[in-house]
Formats: sequence, structure tokens, C-alpha cells
Amino acid sequence: MSTNPAPRYDQLPANDGGGLQEDVRDQLRRDHDLALAGLEALRGEKDQAQAEKRLRALRQLWMVHALAEETVVYRALEGLPHAGNGRADERFIEHELVGGLFDRLATARCGSLEWNARINVVRDIMARHMESEHQELFAQLAGRFDAQQLREMGERFASASQKLAMLERAKAA
Repeated sequence: MSTNPAPRYDQLPANDGGGLQEDVRDQLRRDHDLALAGLEALRGEKDQAQAEKRLRALRQLWMVHALAEETVVYRALEGLPHAGNGRADERFIEHELVGGLFDRLATARCGSLEWNARINVVRDIMARHMESEHQELFAQLAGRFDAQQLREMGERFASASQKLAMLERAKAA
């Protein structure tokens, strides 16, 4: 049995109170880093109960991040000229795919071939998604919003994340 308690991935960086004056891109980067770290911790977990706990927390982090990003960031770019929203459609689907894979992972036995394969696929989709956002989405944001607007968007993202995390915790209780 693992002696290390599972980290609390439900505590999004945007919820830490310090992110309220930050550019939304900084918050997104931290969420991405936290999700990848959580996935790596899950990959290394050998105890079934701890793996289930880590998976629930990671799924919650992902769902909160995805919904906050969709409602605040993606919506801010909708309707803007030359926003390149074709890729935005793919981003929505990638969020959905990862959420679905987490659901399927919950039915697999920790350490099994299926478990490892699903973690690898989740990692690949998440990494592709994050790389695309860091290269394309962040450039779109920088080209369309000034520093103050990006900080204000960061405040809206943090607020949405806090509310969604509260709802996710209530659903889990």
C-alpha cells in the first residue's frame, strides 16, 4: 500500500487566491502542468485505492479546467474576426475525449495493460492539446487582448474555476 497521500488536484492553481491578478495564460499553463503531473503520479501508482483516489481528483481538475476554459477563454475568442475557431472545435472535442477516457480508466484495474494503455492515450491527447494551446491559442489571446484584458480574463477564469470546483466537490460528496 502506498504511504504517500494522493495530492489534492481539485485545488486548481487558479483557486489559490494569488492567481487573481495574473494573465489567464499563466493560469492555464499552471493548470496544464498540474494535470500532467497528476497523470504521471497516477501512472506510477501501484495501490488500487490510491489510484482510484488520484484518478477522481485528476478527473475533477480536468473537468473544472476544461469547463472554465471553454466558458471564459474560448468564448472570448468567439465571433472575433480571424479567430481561427476551426481549431477551437477540436479543443472542445479533446476536452470531451479526455473526460471520457478518465471515465473508462475508472473501470480498469490499476497497473493492467488496459490501464497503462489508456493512461498513455490520455497523456498523448493532453500533451497535443496543451501544445496547441500554448502555440496557437496563447498567440491568439496575445494578438487580440491587451495585458489588462488578459488579467481581467484571468480573474473571470479564476472565478469560474472556483465555482466549478465547488460544484464538482458537491457532486462528489
